[in-house]
Amino acid sequence: MKVFCSITVIALVIFLTPSLVACETSAEEYAPVTYSLSVDVDGAENTVKVDETVTVVNSFREGIDRLVFAFYPDAFTLKTPPPVDDVNISSAYPYGINAGSYAFLQAGGKDVKSVSLCETPCKIVVYLDAPLSLGESTEITFSFDLTLPLCNTRYGYNDFSVNLTFFFPVLCRYDENAANTDGGFVFYGYESTGDPFVFNCADYDLTLDCPSSWKAVCSAPETGKDGNKRIFSADALRDLSLFLAPDAEITTASKDGYTVKVLHDGSFSYAAEYAVNALSIYSEYFCPLPVKEYSLVFTPFMTAGAEFCNAAIVSDALSLSQTETTVAHEVAHQWWYSLTGSDQVRSPWQDEALAQWSTLLYFEKRSMKSYADTIRKNLSTAYKDYVATQKALGENADCNVFRSTTDYRDGTDYYITVYCKAALALDTVAQSIGTRNLCNALSGYARSYGLSYADGDDLFSSLDAVFAGAGALLKSALSSTLL
Repeated sequence: MKVFCSITVIALVIFLTPSLVACETSAEEYAPVTYSLSVDVDGAENTVKVDETVTVVNSFREGIDRLVFAFYPDAFTLKTPPPVDDVNISSAYPYGINAGSYAFLQAGGKDVKSVSLCETPCKIVVYLDAPLSLGESTEITFSFDLTLPLCNTRYGYNDFSVNLTFFFPVLCRYDENAANTDGGFVFYGYESTGDPFVFNCADYDLTLDCPSSWKAVCSAPETGKDGNKRIFSADALRDLSLFLAPDAEITTASKDGYTVKVLHDGSFSYAAEYAVNALSIYSEYFCPLPVKEYSLVFTPFMTAGAEFCNAAIVSDALSLSQTETTVAHEVAHQWWYSLTGSDQVRSPWQDEALAQWSTLLYFEKRSMKSYADTIRKNLSTAYKDYVATQKALGENADCNVFRSTTDYRDGTDYYITVYCKAALALDTVAQSIGTRNLCNALSGYARSYGLSYADGDDLFSSLDAVFAGAGALLKSALSSTLL
């Protein structure tokens, strides 16, 4: 079903060959932060010991007196309700709600006056002895033990895998003009709806000690060994995640310079082809990625999938068509989240709408337009049915796209607004200005804001740079009721 928005567009059409220019970093390059991690996994006890050193160069402002870190394992201790909405709670905890735990053995550094460990949930504040001058560096060390929760979420262990995502203190993004700042650092708790992860790119080294028979994939490529320990390293990552499984296979596929690894139980080797095809298509129509290795993990999971830098979790309970759709969506997040950052808490539509629309592009370029049209119809039907139901209940049914994740009434409201309405709004633009023009605009958007951050206005401006009025068209479509 085609969705139209009434607006007059005066257009200057510029036809370009997609991806003539590779993605480049913007003037605001990623912060010079380096993480060195030593991770020792005890699979029998479901515990993890972590030693972490964070080197921070003050590129923020003169006189930084503190550093603020997010530590998301705190969300799984049940000091607060589990970070899962009511719709997904039984899928997340099929064996009943249980708690993880942690114990810090050391936190500080030679320049550190004191450390506040999760006095606010998930938040660590490191207070410095003296304000840090611009260009000065400091080194913070953490040593801690984790006891993992048994759950089908992004963090913990389940019947197949150990999922270690955002399992260590991560320096919060600095933006003194943003809301929710502490000394200029933007902190978000682990919300039950959407993705709470808003971080700068950084450089990572990880040394892994786990049983030698276990399979492992990581956001960073494996670069060597130290005896029986495995070493993973990469620069300019939005996050670093690690997935392990004792009884697993790894299937590998390559295409156009990309390599995909699929960690699975023997049933999902075919998904590697989905992923390399998606990487190839998006690279052609948007721009190449700086890291050429990507991993998929098929595991019990509470939703269809979740994205991370150079990796994604995909539920092992999906049908064949659902698997390909989910893989195409999650791979698209390598452009719209991992490469081109945005505030996933205050502006969740931004990366999700782009990933949803990229999924339509994937199927069209795979000569599966009829299936792309089926997805469009399903998104439209879900949206219309939700609006009708809310109106019948006397509830507000405007599905305001410009909300933070904390402002949605529940996961259904979030899904319908962010994944359905916002994606349909972007598709309205594609139908109006043409798929090629929209791809050219998104290519420019990724090149301009690669490894940095963009807000909605930056996306609108990128559209206008290729097709005059397209930014206003998208803003209008996002603001209107698309029925």
